[in-house]
Amino acid sequence: MITIDRVQQLYDKYLELVHLEIMEFGVKPTEVRHLIGRLGEFYCALQVEGTLAHLANQHGFDVICRNGRKISVKTTAQATGFVSIGKTTIDKIDDLMIIQYRSGELSVVYYGPVGQAVDAARYYDHVGKYELDISKARRLMAASAKPDQA
Repeated sequence: MITIDRVQQLYDKYLELVHLEIMEFGVKPTEVRHLIGRLGEFYCALQVEGTLAHLANQHGFDVICRNGRKISVKTTAQATGFVSIGKTTIDKIDDLMIIQYRSGELSVVYYGPVGQAVDAARYYDHVGKYELDISKARRLMAASAKPDQA
């Protein structure tokens, strides 16, 4: 199993590599989504003090939290738009973490139960995927952070 210290080292190196790609080659962050995707997995693992899935591209989830919950990580450099959630993998995950890369830094847009995210998403039967708007994800996160008004 990979240690949290090693995950931190990998995170630092990937972040440096993303910055290098953007600065050296003049590309937009959306053009290095493969690097940003992996960077987001490291970020999630650090945030929840979890471990990475045993396989890269594990079917359904990317990180296992300390309490055993399985997290699917979606990382985007888009300011607006949506993230896709596959219908066939929903039953394999407990939580969803959406991370946004902006101005050289990562931040959590949404972290919570996948069911709550799916309820707020659009479903496209012809591709078998849900699409959750980034703006809706932010609102879900804000709503869940507020104490109950009951």
